[in-house]
Amino acid sequence: MSKAPVVVLEGTWWSNHEVPLVLPYFHALSISHREIDLCHRTIRSVEDIAYYVARVSKNSGAMLYFACHGEELHLKPAGERDKINHEDLLGALGKAKEGAVSFIHFGCCEMIAPNARRETHQKILDVSGAKWSSGYTKAVDWLQSMFLDLALVTEVFVPQCASTDGRVTQLKRRATDFVASYEQLARELGFSALSKVTGGPALFPERLR
Repeated sequence: MSKAPVVVLEGTWWSNHEVPLVLPYFHALSISHREIDLCHRTIRSVEDIAYYVARVSKNSGAMLYFACHGEELHLKPAGERDKINHEDLLGALGKAKEGAVSFIHFGCCEMIAPNARRETHQKILDVSGAKWSSGYTKAVDWLQSMFLDLALVTEVFVPQCASTDGRVTQLKRRATDFVASYEQLARELGFSALSKVTGGPALFPERLR
């Protein structure tokens, strides 16, 4: 079985100096779960995002994992002065080659509009060609969200990559089981996902509390 490609795009958090907070966690995960092929890149601008998204190989079905500050659908990879608005982010995601990206997850605060979850996710899926979009509707605790993000990779993305037929038939079950297993934490953080499944795109969870 080929490994599941995970591309971590991590911001510099507080300055232009690299501070790879997420990398050690994903490195440990890639060692303990040998079915993961990890790639880590530092991003500071929307141009960086577009460049690295475009470099993901065609039909690789990778997961893009964004790790940086976020606020009201704005990505902030290098602080307030380098804020990236949602439309520019969508433009960068649109650089993805056919089949290059299957999952996109934002391990960032407030990257999904709580009152327009389906619309926010659908735009991400439409421009990238991915079948899964997820993130948080709230400002989140870093360590708690990191735990949930790692669980998402191992319990939803990796098994889906391992599916030999490549269909989305089992994705709804995996997503439902994931949200049920971590329901309290997911709701506390405002976790939200939209996935292409049999019967049309489905929201997970169906409602936010």
